[in-house]
Amino acid sequence: MSAYDLAAWTDFANTVAGGAAALAGLLFVGLSLNLSEVLRYQGVPSRAGATLGLTVAILLTAIFVATPGQSRYALSIEIAVLGLATAALVSEAMRHQRAGAHRGRALTSMLMLLLPALLLLVAAVSLWSERGGGLYWVTAAVTTGFVAATANAWVLVVEIKR
Repeated sequence: MSAYDLAAWTDFANTVAGGAAALAGLLFVGLSLNLSEVLRYQGVPSRAGATLGLTVAILLTAIFVATPGQSRYALSIEIAVLGLATAALVSEAMRHQRAGAHRGRALTSMLMLLLPALLLLVAAVSLWSERGGGLYWVTAAVTTGFVAATANAWVLVVEIKR
């Protein structure tokens, strides 16, 4: 499989799309069930929004990779826009994490959400230029994104009750 052969990545994209949709759905339901606890603490709603936004960005990335017949340049632009939008969303959410007793842990979790966005930008540049790994950077973004979103989902759905 080539890092620049879009057709070869369809199965990967389909697998990622299913996982991202399931994680986004579970996160949404969990947040709905714990909405009063989420809203009680400063910064937590923005953390929840950034986490949900990341899972949607991963889902959209998978959809774009699975779209047949588009050029590598079009996919590069789509991935770059998602990376920029996700980075902006997480950066804005980080502004709300400046207060509270657990500020350090909250900022660390937000940086974990920022990393996949930055990896998407690397993927876009690499795919556009056909140098440096191409779509394998999407794999890195998806993997770190799932880890970060799952960790935040656990905190938002389970740990917030403690």
